[in-house]
Amino acid sequence: MKQATQLVDLPARHETMQGWGEASIGRSLGQAQWRLADGRLALQAVSCLLTPLPGDTVAVLQSASGLFVTHILLRPQPAADTPGAGRAELSVPGAELMAITQPAFELACTRQIALRCLGDVELTSASGSVSVNARDFLASVSETMVQSARHLVTRVEHGIMQASALLRLHGRQALVTAEEDIKLDAERISLG
Repeated sequence: MKQATQLVDLPARHETMQGWGEASIGRSLGQAQWRLADGRLALQAVSCLLTPLPGDTVAVLQSASGLFVTHILLRPQPAADTPGAGRAELSVPGAELMAITQPAFELACTRQIALRCLGDVELTSASGSVSVNARDFLASVSETMVQSARHLVTRVEHGIMQASALLRLHGRQALVTAEEDIKLDAERISLG
């Protein structure tokens, strides 16, 4: 008895695809899974660090393990008012940590750098120094700020320190000098 077979019309470039091909991303299915514009399901290859977006033209590889997006070949230019326009995201599917290990690393941009984290942020220079240079430097801490140093030098043109409850300065020896005036103003002043 002869079995009936059903033929499916696919675009010519996909009929004989055994290895590499080109496709367009239709939509994200989450967890590094993508629905291609022609309806096929593809996974993001671990080596494809740039996260695809709908409309991207991508290189795909058909293997025994499935269909994989391996490279972003072309990204259409979005309208300027599109949310996230001009944004690219790097990620490694299935990885909890992305590490860059090099003798030197530089990150440079002309407009803005944002570092956001819901957990801890650590900046360590084990044997060197940390240098921060800026026109304005703002620090806001909601609970506790602790500074510990062998020597602390602060140079300012105008300095204001305000405490809403208690301000305490303590040292084995303390020296306050001024070239002109020192003014102490309080409801009660205790010396000694």
